[in-house]
Amino acid sequence: MNNTDLFCITSQERDPIVCLHSSLSSSQQWQKLALSFPDCITPDLLGYGNSPMPLQARHQFQLQHELEALKGQLFAQPFHLVGHSYGAATALQIAKRFPEQILSLTLFEPVAFHLLPDSSEALHAIKLLSEKISQDLETGNAKAAAECFIDYWSQQGSFARLSTELQQLFVEGIQKVAFDFSALLSEPTKLDDLRSIQCPVLLLEGLYSPHTTRAVIAVLAELFPEAERHSLECGHMGPLSHPQLVNPIVMQFIATHKKA
Repeated sequence: MNNTDLFCITSQERDPIVCLHSSLSSSQQWQKLALSFPDCITPDLLGYGNSPMPLQARHQFQLQHELEALKGQLFAQPFHLVGHSYGAATALQIAKRFPEQILSLTLFEPVAFHLLPDSSEALHAIKLLSEKISQDLETGNAKAAAECFIDYWSQQGSFARLSTELQQLFVEGIQKVAFDFSALLSEPTKLDDLRSIQCPVLLLEGLYSPHTTRAVIAVLAELFPEAERHSLECGHMGPLSHPQLVNPIVMQFIATHKKA
């Protein structure tokens, strides 16, 4: 995969923006933020929205396949890149491989657990979560898998409080979540591999988020000491639950780093 495969959309704007959504979400996640910019692309990642499931088996799926599926969906000129959770982990891969394309990088709690040391308690906790979801799916209990996932990232009982329609949507989408975990936990990228990223970086986290994603933000803050960092009064799903807190900071950061 080369630059011309991935980056081919022409924008009339000097500062186009790409926003990548979280697992069990879609491009609609960033709709409010996208309306604030004259040219903003919000693609659906594999298995979500209008995108098909990966062609690979779950254990063979990698973040590289996510990038390949974005062929033809990104701007040809440099752009500002925004990502949340799994979308933020994917954004890190784009910025690492094509640093010259990225004007600024905004990350809300990337689930890039592969960046944590092997001895990390946070990494161990996520592996247990991934195993529980996989076991539920293997025994045909997709509802239990979806409940486990939703309650972990929100709070206990969150899934039960959802409407039947929303529960069913999450049950249908949980299969791809298992692919996401597999890709994240087998990703070979380590912290030193991200030193190619030289653009301005914004790190966002929720004060009420699980310690696992806050651990990732902590190691990224060490890697990018000049990064702007904010801890907000929300949880891991802040971009969805509290856009009134998240979006103004993202907009201001991008405005600060517009091309001269």
